[in-house]
Amino acid sequence: MRITTRRRPSVPDPKPCEHCGRLLAPRTVEVEFGMQGTSEVFAGWEPCGCEGAVAARAEWEAGRERAEHAAEEARWERTLESSGIPPRYRGATHPWAARLAGRLSAGDGVYLHGPNGTGKTTLACAAALICMRNGMGVKFAVATKLLDGLREFGDGQRELLESLVRCDLLIVDDLGKEGAATPRAAEKLFDLFNDRYNAQTLADPKPILVTSNFPRGEVAARVSQGGSGLAIASRLKETTYAVPMDGEDWRKGGARER
Repeated sequence: MRITTRRRPSVPDPKPCEHCGRLLAPRTVEVEFGMQGTSEVFAGWEPCGCEGAVAARAEWEAGRERAEHAAEEARWERTLESSGIPPRYRGATHPWAARLAGRLSAGDGVYLHGPNGTGKTTLACAAALICMRNGMGVKFAVATKLLDGLREFGDGQRELLESLVRCDLLIVDDLGKEGAATPRAAEKLFDLFNDRYNAQTLADPKPILVTSNFPRGEVAARVSQGGSGLAIASRLKETTYAVPMDGEDWRKGGARER
């Protein structure tokens, strides 16, 4: 048998507005305490409509918005730092970025190739920033540094590989420029691409975005002279769309890369 009682615990008396002196009534809400019945609980004071009170509330709201904005910016900076995108590209823009980001978000891998200075890295990072703003986890790795890391043994290498396999989008920049890698590094690079390939699902496609000076057909020999190079090239052909980027070198004559 349920006994319903209404309790009114200590509710403060009306208090004067600190700006105009008008008495403000206390507010209460009714809370149910199971078999003990319901109780009125103090929930603050009614707002005052005087000019001083309205201005104070507006100032408080502005301060809260500033704090939320600062916290969001701090979170974004931590996300950028974790992604590995170089500082110079953290504000990258490109006219094709939204279209590329759309393909990546849909799970399509892309292989951007073309001469130096045609904007491959800028486009890749600009698209990645859009993907990150939309909630995708991104890891950026320069191929030379990545292969150096893959040559190592131990927990550090395992953690590196796991983070690159798990992320939503992996960017490998300047693949092929490093020249032939050691057999071990080439094997680990293939393992990375292959593990992402095997880990993907319809809900979690794990695309790869590669930039290179060389077409996919030349990657095999440039990454490794052994079978791993051929396997890498084959996996990239299967999992990425090749997009050529031609044109003049934007970095010549002091021009900025786009």
